[in-house]
Amino acid sequence: MTKFAAAFVFLTAVPAFAQDEHIGLRVREWYARTSGTLSSQENGVPPTNLDLHDDLGLGEQQFTHEIQVYGRIPFFGRLYAGWWHSHDSGSGVLDKTVTFAGETFTASTQIDSEYTLDVAYLTYELALPTIPIGDLVQVEVAPNLSVRGIWASGSIEGSGLSGSDSGKVGLPTVGVHATVRLFDFIRTEAEVTGLQFRYGDHEAHYLEVYGEAVVEPLPFLFVGVGYKLVQINYTNSGNDPSHVNLDIAGFYITFGARF
Repeated sequence: MTKFAAAFVFLTAVPAFAQDEHIGLRVREWYARTSGTLSSQENGVPPTNLDLHDDLGLGEQQFTHEIQVYGRIPFFGRLYAGWWHSHDSGSGVLDKTVTFAGETFTASTQIDSEYTLDVAYLTYELALPTIPIGDLVQVEVAPNLSVRGIWASGSIEGSGLSGSDSGKVGLPTVGVHATVRLFDFIRTEAEVTGLQFRYGDHEAHYLEVYGEAVVEPLPFLFVGVGYKLVQINYTNSGNDPSHVNLDIAGFYITFGARF
């Protein structure tokens, strides 16, 4: 009887806003700036560590697109699936001689450069009982476990030369997601997720942090603003080593529906 009562209390402690959400769709338009460095060796030619802004003319704020869907499974938790895409291009005149992907570009060369980054993820979130604070505020803290796939490519062109490289890596992450609901129509969320690991010639560090506040003009629609930071540090120390160190950060608008 005691065990049954404890289970009943656990389940009924989950408030209406958690129980009623079965599926959801979220879109983010993220006005983000990318900074960092990269290098790529090919055919044994020693590379140059390149700064995206200072050396390649990249790093202006660009719209980064993200879409996410999720579903809640009773007695199991939530599953999230999402994807976001970042792309930047720039041009400039080199003030030093650099080598990228086996090609050497001399100082005073006019170059065009670009990079593309895609991140896809699948997340399991354990929905714990929410904590009521008075009659108007409810708080939920949920740990999560994710798998992320990262695809990146970059290229430099100038004086008839073209150097390009691409790579992909999959990695697990762990994190925690907190939600606070106010007055039944204001919702704030924050999440921290990441991991550092190494296997074979690959070493990766991933950190993602966001916080947002949304209002719900209708029970199933929401719109709001937030801020997101992503740090990616990846090294391939194999025969043709490469290294990417990126910080992507900025404010975003978000909108979507929950049913």
